[in-house]
Amino acid sequence: MNKINELIYSLNSIARSGWMIKGVDACKAETVSQHLFASSLIALEISSKLNNIDKYKAASIALIHDIGEAIIGDISKTANVDKSNSEKEAINSLNLNNEIKKLYNEYESGSTIEGVIAKISDLLSTYIISLKYEREGYKVNEIKDNVKEEIIRLSKRYKIDNIIIDFLKNIEQS
Repeated sequence: MNKINELIYSLNSIARSGWMIKGVDACKAETVSQHLFASSLIALEISSKLNNIDKYKAASIALIHDIGEAIIGDISKTANVDKSNSEKEAINSLNLNNEIKKLYNEYESGSTIEGVIAKISDLLSTYIISLKYEREGYKVNEIKDNVKEEIIRLSKRYKIDNIIIDFLKNIEQS
């Protein structure tokens, strides 16, 4: 993929596989693009409540964290594949500027607070859509529960659990 339009077309058309494994109809399954947008919006919201963080960088990292899936597809966590390594190779194969690749590396390594916020936002995006699918009658509670545990674990590790717990309460009450 050498052009940004091809990347966008691909990300817009790839449904996230974990939802379909749990029975969500392909036509209702969230696409990678939808997930990236939601993750970015969440990162901007969360980082706006923190001091000493570049909220636009956090949102940018969240926006690009899964673009390697344009090449490799969305690999479910249940697959026995080193997704991290596959995505790194895919990112390096894309004709992207170095800034995007650098942002991806921050996400993957968790080396900056912005990268960590992007990761938590990725998980929160998954959690939010799991609530929607659960209300629609899909059996996604395993994904929902595992993702929530990871959200809380990461937020405690980075001492931002007060903000994340408030965020979770707000979305669970709506």
